[in-house]
Amino acid sequence: MTSNDSEQDGWYTASCGNCIFTLPTRYQNLVHIGYGTYGAVGRATDTLTGKSVAIKKLLQPFQTHIHAKRTYRELKLLIHLNHPDSQVIQLYNVFTPEKNVNEFKTLYLVFNDAGYDLNRMIKKLPPTESYVKHMIYSILRGLKFIHSAGIIHRDLKPSNIGIDKNSNATILDFGLARVESTALPTAYISSRWWRAPEVFLNEQKYDKKVDIWSVGCIMAELILHKPLFPGNDIIEQLTKIIDILGTPDEATLNEICSTEAASFILKMEPKQRKDFHELFGYKYGSKTPVPISGVSPKGIDLLERLLSFDPRQRPTVEEALAHPFLENLHDPMQEPTIDPMIDEHQDLDYTKEQWISIVWQTVQEFSPPLWINDDSDDDS
Repeated sequence: MTSNDSEQDGWYTASCGNCIFTLPTRYQNLVHIGYGTYGAVGRATDTLTGKSVAIKKLLQPFQTHIHAKRTYRELKLLIHLNHPDSQVIQLYNVFTPEKNVNEFKTLYLVFNDAGYDLNRMIKKLPPTESYVKHMIYSILRGLKFIHSAGIIHRDLKPSNIGIDKNSNATILDFGLARVESTALPTAYISSRWWRAPEVFLNEQKYDKKVDIWSVGCIMAELILHKPLFPGNDIIEQLTKIIDILGTPDEATLNEICSTEAASFILKMEPKQRKDFHELFGYKYGSKTPVPISGVSPKGIDLLERLLSFDPRQRPTVEEALAHPFLENLHDPMQEPTIDPMIDEHQDLDYTKEQWISIVWQTVQEFSPPLWINDDSDDDS
């Protein structure tokens, strides 16, 4: 919607972190909650529905034609993935205070309030097997929906996972997401600690399995209460991965790495694989026979599969959900999917002005989903 939207009776400005937000008066009580990829995020009350919402202001959405294309891509992905029960962030509204395309320079996205992000909460959460199982199932359920659309998230990490009051996960922030296609993937800068090794070993050769690796990193972090591979740079990141997973064989390296990367790894000191049972298995307190942390052999088996150095050995999201570790939660009939996303513009090169015009038209055509007015409990 734009500033002349009929349901608004005015606009106002408010501070949100280091940004100034210009909002319709229906959104009140704005509080800064963080920064997403390419955007600042605040929490507010939608006075028309009574719901708590998250509002993201895209930063420099049209600075260059690359920024403008990225803005279009994020908006189209969010619209396509809009669903009331998918463990994926829900797009409630889209607006700009500008009155016409020639003035169009700012864009706001309004989402359901997904609660607190996992990064803030992870050290406060119980490292018990039941909680790890519940969280990983929730994340995989959302990822199944995303992957069914042919979309790679590319930036799964604790700060991009919301947790509501019932400890259900919501996958956030599609600023780096893209449609998987036959075209070579573009290089991207995701958060290094959760980044699959093939991305920095051969950035032109990766697929949906990069998201599976990230889920494995999150699962390990839920168990350990600390990141598994906290490298300060790419070399240290690779070293930490190999320290735990061991040195891959030459055939694997030649298949998934660039020639230079494979040669570099083969010159490193060979490492043996660490015992995942020692790292992630049950840990007991001194006065109880019940494990206080860690997971069972079934959980360790799933984690080992998720964290396979070779992406070809990682499970698909459907295979991960069907793993015995999740058998008491997995129900394919209760895990929504969606048709693949087909977008005529996604692989085309337009000028900045053309992208701005396309985004403007998309904003004008957006209709808030009917289910946002449901009287269900607000999970914030």
